[in-house]
Amino acid sequence: MEVVMAYQSLNSNSSTEHDLAASTRQSFARAAQHTLAPMYPKGTGVLRYPFNPQLEPSVILQGPAELVPVGDKQYLDDKKPTKKRKRDASDTLEDVHFAAAKAEMLSMVEGKARQLYQFAYREVGATIDVMVFGELDSTHADWKTVAAEAGKKIHVSVRPKACNCFSIHGPSGTTQSVAEGEGWCAVRCKGVLAVFVHVPNSLAANRDAATTFYKNIKNTLLNIPNGGVVDVVIGDTNQPRETFSPEVISSGMDQTFVDAHSGGIALSDTWAEKPVIHKGTNSANSKKFDVAVYNTSTVKKIAVKYISQFSFAAKSAVAYTDHMGVLVKVEKK
Repeated sequence: MEVVMAYQSLNSNSSTEHDLAASTRQSFARAAQHTLAPMYPKGTGVLRYPFNPQLEPSVILQGPAELVPVGDKQYLDDKKPTKKRKRDASDTLEDVHFAAAKAEMLSMVEGKARQLYQFAYREVGATIDVMVFGELDSTHADWKTVAAEAGKKIHVSVRPKACNCFSIHGPSGTTQSVAEGEGWCAVRCKGVLAVFVHVPNSLAANRDAATTFYKNIKNTLLNIPNGGVVDVVIGDTNQPRETFSPEVISSGMDQTFVDAHSGGIALSDTWAEKPVIHKGTNSANSKKFDVAVYNTSTVKKIAVKYISQFSFAAKSAVAYTDHMGVLVKVEKK
């Protein structure tokens, strides 16, 4: 049986507030727009698939995609929150601008969620079974409308910092939340045990610390109901090099894990006559932080598609996060 999973990290930093402001116009999102916009010149852009907000998001719609140009690289620069300590007359205008930016951010997150269902069906021929947003606490009132666009809320892993939260959604009713910890959550979907991660920066580049991180996950999952051997690890690893995560996951899990994607990244939700090849999934297009790493002992077949950092605002596409998303279609042995 095949399972389709999507993961997307937002950019909420270490804020202890879980509201829209925590994820709106963070510096890394602005950096992503600066980096990506020049890579998509006139005549290229992001594909916007047909959508109907009156229907369930998992309903697949027929029709061609619209090519939407990427916004100017400075698009996000004037939409960040003020850092002034003393209020003056200009603060009112800045507050209005940031309120508009927050509303736009929510619209982009929800719009992207709907787009992912259409993207998945076109790319892997099946609808998404489970969609996970990292760095998002959808129990917060600011995010209460997300479930209508991302699918039924299955579970939310709420941690003290916004960047360590996970929101798990899906349309099928076949996904169960299994366990969670700082920087990870595990779900079982149609027999596949998947761990979604946002590895803390303090651990991500240290081989021993990262190995221990995954070893603790393994020990937890082997000793709880509905746990077991992990089939796939998906998410934002903050790894220092491409081979790092497979190495430390294999060591920590005591199984052989392999990156399901190699080489340059050609995005399927963007278009250019000559495909734009990305060197990384981060805001600087330099590091492959976002991965799908699978257990060679338990996985029969796996396909990975990367998803751009863009969503849609007004008549353009702009970065709403600093990390590419990961779409995975997996079949167990």
